[in-house]
Amino acid sequence: MKKLALGLVLLTSVAALADWKSFFHGTQPVATPGPPDAKAASVSFAPTVTADAQITEWMQAFAEAMRVHDGTSLKPRLSDKYSIEDLPDGENAVDFFLQAMVKIKAPDEIVVTSIERQADVRVVTTEFRAPERSKTRVFKFDPAGKLLSADFFKLQRH
Repeated sequence: MKKLALGLVLLTSVAALADWKSFFHGTQPVATPGPPDAKAASVSFAPTVTADAQITEWMQAFAEAMRVHDGTSLKPRLSDKYSIEDLPDGENAVDFFLQAMVKIKAPDEIVVTSIERQADVRVVTTEFRAPERSKTRVFKFDPAGKLLSADFFKLQRH
């Protein structure tokens, strides 16, 4: 009986110190950014797209955050409704955004190829260009110009 009581006390002590995920898997190391890139990606609009000052400003701030591998300056530019597709319950989308900003490889150029309105949401399609690759990325903004979602990274489960 004494062993059971001792085991229960130890178990509750461990649970008080850490959640079960951390207890069994340890805490994830904080991602450390590499050195800043020499220059931020240039931001431009395709000839068929009318330039939008709010989108230009956001994309330039995004390009600078990618250059320094730190998304902290973009936190105020994220909507309270910012979300990530397939985000597990209980996880924080902003934390994943910040982790992605540390790891993402910045392009040389960001070209806005379209801006569409879907109700109150602006859907901005971009092309991230670099010598070795070119990828289409989609950003969604609320009426205030804050980011609702983007597909510049995907969650991977390990």
